[in-house]
Amino acid sequence: MGVRPHRKRMELILMVLIGMAWGVLLSALMKRDRWSPLKEESSPFPSSHRSIPSPAITTTHPHPDILPARLFNQTRVLCMVMTSPKTHQSRAIHIQRTWGTRCNKLIFMSTKADKQLGSIVLNVREGYSNSWPKTRASLEYVYKHYFHKYDWFLKADDDTYVIMENLRAFLYAYSPKTPVLFGDKFQTHVKEGYTSGGSDYVLSKMALHRLIKQGFSNSSICTDRNYGYEDVELGRCLTAVGVETGDSKDKDGLSRFIPISPLHWYSQALLHNTTPDNTDDCCSSTAISFHFNNALEFYMLDYVIYKLRIFGINNVQDLLPSKKSILVTKQSLGTFQTKQMEVHKNALNKMVSEKNDTKPKAETKPKPKS
Repeated sequence: MGVRPHRKRMELILMVLIGMAWGVLLSALMKRDRWSPLKEESSPFPSSHRSIPSPAITTTHPHPDILPARLFNQTRVLCMVMTSPKTHQSRAIHIQRTWGTRCNKLIFMSTKADKQLGSIVLNVREGYSNSWPKTRASLEYVYKHYFHKYDWFLKADDDTYVIMENLRAFLYAYSPKTPVLFGDKFQTHVKEGYTSGGSDYVLSKMALHRLIKQGFSNSSICTDRNYGYEDVELGRCLTAVGVETGDSKDKDGLSRFIPISPLHWYSQALLHNTTPDNTDDCCSSTAISFHFNNALEFYMLDYVIYKLRIFGINNVQDLLPSKKSILVTKQSLGTFQTKQMEVHKNALNKMVSEKNDTKPKAETKPKPKS
C-alpha cells in the first residue's frame, strides 16, 4: 500500500518535467519562426536608420553581386565629419542614422566626448575662423590611425548630406595612388583653385600622404598657426605639394558637390518666379553631396533616394565610368620643388602599395656611373 502513493508522485513529477520540456521546445520554435525572416544582414546597401518592420512586411536586401555592394569593398572611403558639442544632437547624430551608415568608416571630430557618437576629442578651439587648425588636427589623426585601411578620405561638415554610392562610382575611375582632391572648386584666393570645405571634399590616399608628410612637416608650405579658414589654407598646402584639384562636374557641366540643399535652391527659384523648366541647372543627376541641410532634410533625402520607387522607371542598369588618369603638371607644384617631388615619388608609391601587394618587389639597382 505504501508503494502506490510513491509511484503516483513519481508519475506526476515525470509528467510535469515532460510538459516543461515540451513547453521550452515549442517556445524556441515559435521564437525562431517569428524573428528569423527579419534578421538584419550586414550588407550596407541601401541603409537608413529604420525600426524593424512588422512580421507581415518582408524586407529585401541587395545581392552581394550588385555594383554598389562591390564598390563598397573595392573603393573604401573613410568619412570624417566635423562637428561641435552644440550640434552633436541636432545634426551629427542624424548623419549617424542616415548617410553615415553607408561609409566604410565614419568618425566624428569634435572638442567634446560623446559616447553616442564616439566622437574624437581634439585640443583646438571651435569656431569658423579656427576651422583650419581643427581640420589639420583631424587629418593628422586620420592619417595616424586609418591611413593604411582606406583608399579615399572624405571630409564633410555636419550639415552635409552625401550619396555614398554616387561618390564611389565617381571615384572608381581614378586610382587612390594619384595625388588628387575632388570637391566644389572655387577659383579665388588660390591661383590653382581650391574646394569648398562646406560642400565636402575627398582626398586620395596619395594626396593625404603628401599633405601630412611633406606639407604639415614644413611650416613654410602649410601654416601651423592656430587660426585660419580650412578650405583656403588646405588649397594652398595641396597645391604646394603637387596635389591636383580634379574636375568633378558631370558631362553637362553641372556640379556633383553642391554647396546648397536642393530644397533651398528650388525654393529660391520659385521666390524669383523662375519656372520649373528653367530649374534644371540646379544639380547633377549624379550628385554626390548637398550642403546646408537640417536633420529633417537628411531623412527626407534618405527616403526619396533609397525608399521611394516609381513603377517602371527605376530598373535602370548603371554602368561604371571608364578608368581615367590625372597628370600632375609642373605648374601645379607651386612653391614645391619639382626636383624634390621626383626624389620622393618612388618611395611614396611603394609605401602606398605595400598593403595590397602580395609578392615582394625586387629592388632596382642603381645604374653604374659612366
